[in-house]
Amino acid sequence: MNMKHILAVSLLVLAFNSQASLITVATDNANNYGDQWSGNGGTGFDDWHFISDNASGSAGGFLANKSTQLDLNHIASNPSDNAWGSYANGDGFNQFEAYRGFAGNSLTQSGDTFNVSFEHGGINQGGAVGFVLRNQNIHNSIGDYNQQSRFEFGFIGGGQHYSIFDGQGVIDTGISYTDAGLNITFSLLSADLYQLDIFNAFDNSFIQSRNGSLMGSGNIDSVSLYNRDADISNAYFNSLSIQTNQSVSVPEPSSYLLIIMALALLSFSKRNKHS
Repeated sequence: MNMKHILAVSLLVLAFNSQASLITVATDNANNYGDQWSGNGGTGFDDWHFISDNASGSAGGFLANKSTQLDLNHIASNPSDNAWGSYANGDGFNQFEAYRGFAGNSLTQSGDTFNVSFEHGGINQGGAVGFVLRNQNIHNSIGDYNQQSRFEFGFIGGGQHYSIFDGQGVIDTGISYTDAGLNITFSLLSADLYQLDIFNAFDNSFIQSRNGSLMGSGNIDSVSLYNRDADISNAYFNSLSIQTNQSVSVPEPSSYLLIIMALALLSFSKRNKHS
C-alpha cells in the first residue's frame, strides 16, 4: 500500500466516531397473545412461568381486556385493548406471581434499560402489588418472587405512596397511588447503581427520576410480577422491553470533509495507477 492509500485510509478512520446506541433486544406486550396469558409472546424473553397460592380464596393471571375489566385504564395495548391481569382475593392470604427470564438479554452494563407498564386499583391492608428485577430466575415455589432481588417497585396496601426496595433499604417515593397507571424505565448506571424514571401512563408525562444503589450482586436476569392479596381489585402489567448499549461507528458532521478528502485521494491514486 503506497502513502496515498495509507493517508486516505487514515482519514476515513478519523472521520468516524464510535458512539453508544440503545438497541431494543427484547420486547413484548399483551397484544401478542390470543385469548390467554401464557407461553412466550414477543421476542427476546424466556417463557412465562406462573405460581399461584389459593389460601382460602383465589389467585391467578389472565389476559385482561378493557371491555370486560372496567378498571383497566391506560396501559392496555392497541389495537387489542389487552393487558396482563392478575387477581388475589378472598379469605386468607392469596398470591399470584409471574416470572420472565431475559434469555440472553440480561442487564449487564451501563445504559442497559428495562421498561414495564404497571396499573392497579385499591389494595387490601397488608397486600402488595409490584415487580422485582432479579439476578438469576428462581421460580420453584410461591414467595420466590424476590429471590436474588436487586430492585423492587410496588405499592403496599395501607400506605399512601409507591415504594422502592433497593440497596439503601425501603424508600418512600412520595408518589401517590394512581389508577391511571405508570410507565417505568429502569436503567443501569453501573454494576450496582441505577436510574429510575417514572411517567404517568395517561399521557406519558414525567413524574419523577431518581438514582439509587442496587441490593445484592450480579447481572439482572429476570423480572417477577406479583399480586400479594391485593383483594380489592386487580393488578395489571404490560409492555416489557429491554434496550442495551451497542457501539456503532457514526460520522460526525465535522468529519464529512475528511471523508471527501479520503475518497478524492483514493480516486486520484487509482487514476495514476491506470495511466
